[in-house]
Formats: sequence, structure tokens, C-alpha cells
Amino acid sequence: MEDGLYQRFGKPDYALAFHVAAELETGKVSAAEGIQYSSSDTLDVRVPGIGTHGASPHLGKDPVYIASQIVTALQSIDSREISPLKPVVVTVGAFHAGSAYNIISDEANLKLTVRANDEETRAKVIALVERIAVNIGKAHGLPDSMPVTVKHFSGTPTTINDPALARRLNAVMKRALGEGAVVPYEQQNMGAEDFTYFVAPGLNVPGYYFAVGGTTPERIAAAKAGGPAIAGHHSPLFQIAPRESITVGARAMVAAVLDLAGKKK
Repeated sequence: MEDGLYQRFGKPDYALAFHVAAELETGKVSAAEGIQYSSSDTLDVRVPGIGTHGASPHLGKDPVYIASQIVTALQSIDSREISPLKPVVVTVGAFHAGSAYNIISDEANLKLTVRANDEETRAKVIALVERIAVNIGKAHGLPDSMPVTVKHFSGTPTTINDPALARRLNAVMKRALGEGAVVPYEQQNMGAEDFTYFVAPGLNVPGYYFAVGGTTPERIAAAKAGGPAIAGHHSPLFQIAPRESITVGARAMVAAVLDLAGKKK
């Protein structure tokens, strides 16, 4: 999009995409007539400190301790700052600090992802991360010349399916794959998708993003019976049925494109 995709090659009538879903059984597809995925923002929190010997903590400012307080306090955003009717996730995915057993470091760094289901909540959560992090640093005596800093690296808005297009193509999926193949969509996590940039407000490109089942019915049944749990995406135990997933994904996409192009099979 930054390279001028729509300007150089023409704006499409529609934008379609799909993604495998570990929690959905093979042979099934699922798409919402509205929000499909959450927003996602990446933030870095730098916590400065004053290094000293571990035997003399009173001579320094311990960034590990301060950063630990920040990690804990960030969880108050979801529980105390945002309406319980609005889903929010604040995940600290990385905590880096220190180099030795007996040295209080002079810096700690946190890597965060923040997720929401609407733009107002998204902006509020990002602002709250900064407010909490900066002021915990002040509360622990960091001088004004050494503030905690929060850098917002990147962000992806929510992915919203065009309702009319979703109704049309969900019906196409039922005809092409079978009535029972289309599962009513239920948001089960707060994953995000950069597909949303192709259908951003103002572009007037209706979008349809659908999930394709990736786990066999046998494995799902075994998990429900107390067997190995179905590993989520990005888990080292992530495992899908590739042939079944790719086959249904291809059939579904071809059926959708043929319908939108006005072609009969």
C-alpha cells in the first residue's frame, strides 16, 4: 500500500483473504459479518536505572524492580481502567535487563503488545500504558532527567468484514462446501491482521476475511476427551493438517472469486 498498489494497478472491487485457524476443524470455514480480528500495537518501554553493586541497592535505582512494578500495574488497565464490556489485552512479551548475579543494572526494557476491538479503546489503552509506566518510574524516585520512556513502534487497526459482502460470500461457501461447512463466527481470541490496510476506511473497498479450519475432527475430539490440547498459533506445538487445510482454503477462495466475477462453475 505504501508503494502505491491501488494507484499503480487500480483499486479492486473487493479484497479477500483467509487464514488457517487451529481451533476450527478441517472442512469448516468461518467469517463474521463485522469485526473479525482485533487491533494490535507494539510498544517498547525503556526503564532507566542507576547501576550499583547488588550488596548496596540503596546507592542506586533498580530498573528490574521498577520494571517489575510496571508489568504488574499494566494489568490494572483491563481490570480497572477499561469497561468490562470492552475486551482488552496487554501482554508483556519480553523483559530484558542485567548481566550478572550481583550487579544492579542501569536499564531494563519491556516489549509489549496491546489489543482492543475499537479505535477509541485502542487509543486509550496506549495512553494508559505510557501514563502508568512513566509515573511508576517517578514514584520510585527516578530523576526528571531519567524518565521511563514508551515508544509506539507499529499498530494495526481492527479487521472489519463488510456485512453485505460477508452475508453474500457466506452463502456462497455453503453452496460450494456444504451447509454444515460454514460455522457461525465467534471471536475466541484477540489476534490481529494487517489485511485491514487493504480495506481501510476511506478506500471504499469491501473486505471479506475468513478462517479455514486446520485441525482434524479426530484431534479435536481427542482433546475434548482429555487428550493433548490443541496448540494455538505461535506455539512450538502448533500442528495443523496441511492437505485438508489447503484444499478447503483453495476451494473456498475460488468459489468466492467466481461468484464475485459473475462466473458460473
